[in-house]
Amino acid sequence: MPTFTAPIGKNWIMRCVIVPAAVMKELGGGTRVPVLAAYAGEKHLTTVMPAGRGRGRLTVLADILRAARLDVGDRIEVTLTRFLDPREPVVPADLQRALQFRPAAREAYEQGPASLRRAFVNYIEQARRPETRQAHIEITLERLTARAQRQAKRKS
Repeated sequence: MPTFTAPIGKNWIMRCVIVPAAVMKELGGGTRVPVLAAYAGEKHLTTVMPAGRGRGRLTVLADILRAARLDVGDRIEVTLTRFLDPREPVVPADLQRALQFRPAAREAYEQGPASLRRAFVNYIEQARRPETRQAHIEITLERLTARAQRQAKRKS
């Protein structure tokens, strides 16, 4: 868990701090590094973006800064922990079964970004009644199949 102190800067309307190259290296490098950021007594999941010369740019939340009476120019201590969970959702058993019988939908699901998979899983999980859940699964399969068809059309 690397810790560093940096001045709060401004990037357009957002507040940010520059993460030193040594800290980025300690986090394992990469262009977009998912982290758990701790500063001003709060923690939140975010992503460190590239800032050039091996450094990173961490956007800090204005609500947290405001509560701590901090703003541009103030120095802040930040602790970063690489967030190792790839943000991959757990596929519900009923969706897994349904995808077995719809290969195009399964392929679109597997090839889509993690954010798409999370959105579909959340949509299914928000259903309260079994009939609603089944309807959400059917809608998900239809949308995934349509996505697969659009992708196949683009390739040809």
